[in-house]
Amino acid sequence: MKKQRSSQAHWANQLILLTGLLFCMASVHAQATAPATLRAEVHKPLTAAQEALKNNQTDQALNLTREALSVNQLTPVERAFVMRTQAAAAVRSKNWDLAIESLEYLVNSSDVPQTDKRSMLESLMNASLQKKDNARAVKWGRQYLQEGGTNPGIRLAMIQTLSVMGEHKQVLQEVQEKMRLDAAAGQKTPEQDLRLMAISYRQLKDDAGYTRTLKRLVSDYPSKAYWAEVIARMAQQPGLNSRQELNLYRLLEQTGNMEEVDEYTEMANLAIKAGLPAEALRVLNKGFEQGILGKGADAPAQTKLRADALKKTQEDAKGFAQLEKSAKDAVTWTAVADVYFSQQNWTAAHTAYAKALELGGSRRENDLRLHDAISLFQLGQKESARQQLAAIQGDAAWSEIAHLWGILAR
Repeated sequence: MKKQRSSQAHWANQLILLTGLLFCMASVHAQATAPATLRAEVHKPLTAAQEALKNNQTDQALNLTREALSVNQLTPVERAFVMRTQAAAAVRSKNWDLAIESLEYLVNSSDVPQTDKRSMLESLMNASLQKKDNARAVKWGRQYLQEGGTNPGIRLAMIQTLSVMGEHKQVLQEVQEKMRLDAAAGQKTPEQDLRLMAISYRQLKDDAGYTRTLKRLVSDYPSKAYWAEVIARMAQQPGLNSRQELNLYRLLEQTGNMEEVDEYTEMANLAIKAGLPAEALRVLNKGFEQGILGKGADAPAQTKLRADALKKTQEDAKGFAQLEKSAKDAVTWTAVADVYFSQQNWTAAHTAYAKALELGGSRRENDLRLHDAISLFQLGQKESARQQLAAIQGDAAWSEIAHLWGILAR
């Protein structure tokens, strides 16, 4: 656990602008049949343009809309109808400048029904993204949301665009609003929104905000990578004692993140220091079996460490039966429980921890409750494990470790 495995770079690489948003152009070229209020000189090129568009003849459609727009003294209604078809043709031909010009006219026109404007705003935002006009995309995305638009892709595209622009405070504001709306609807905030939030906190050097978001991610969308970073950040907190460090290594192993030589050897050394050579031996054997230990210049030292752990385990085994037989107080029962815990004999460990808790008076009650909770978790008794974890209090580090185990025990 010597280094923090940050996933920020991975998240940044996964940041994809929503340039593939489906165009909601139905309203753009709605009312294809021109009403009687259109003059014949407008009606004729307009209907021809619409027919050309149906046949995917976008260049011809654009030429015909220009012809219709060149008619003298167009009424606002006439111009709006022509602009609908021009916008549709411009989008189809990927003429983003013309698409933006046409759509901006339409969304600002009082002659376009309000019900049609939301889909036009979607297309306008997408055209702006295609043109890489980020500020314009954000502007129209915000208007879409303000007018009650419900397409979740719009907010995500806006948040992504703000992130690309480096507007990280605005990213946080938008994601926080999304989280509020999601909570009101009884929904989880999507993972990609939380990832963008974490990136912005990181860019703003807000370590507390980044850590909070990372915990939210590991809680709602647990993954090996999120767990690795949460545990690594926890390990960097000042003032951790060796027992707390050992419990973080146990979390690292439980989440499948024991991958490095130093992680195996450091966990083993901490277990030996805690008087748990059986746990050290198990961890070292695992490292050798997986081919992580026993190679390179450090192989002799690793082999010696395993031999020492084996010797201590054998020595402890000789006196364990007498220790268990003589157990009468919380301290002794905790020692018995720790031995069973280190052997992964979860049933016997829980029984012994329960006796220690019943007797009371242990100076390591948080440690004891955590280990009992882990034993219960390993036995599949998650509700009982959560109850035990909830009783851990009075020390921030123990409470935080308990919280992380609680996420696993849900």
